[in-house]
Amino acid sequence: MSDLEFWAFLTVAIPGLFLPVIIVWWKERPVVLIALLSLVFWPGALILALRLQRRPAKLKPKADK
Repeated sequence: MSDLEFWAFLTVAIPGLFLPVIIVWWKERPVVLIALLSLVFWPGALILALRLQRRPAKLKPKADK
């Protein structure tokens, strides 16, 4: 994954993780549970993005070369 692809992924992932919180807040329902779930999944998404960026070339699919 190139640097541009990495930052593009984060640009899409960050608002996507907060979208459920915004929708629940907009519908005037309790936000706490959804906010906690988003906070739980956010570190996993960040770790996945970092691991994909640092993947060695020999492990990348042939289409990436």
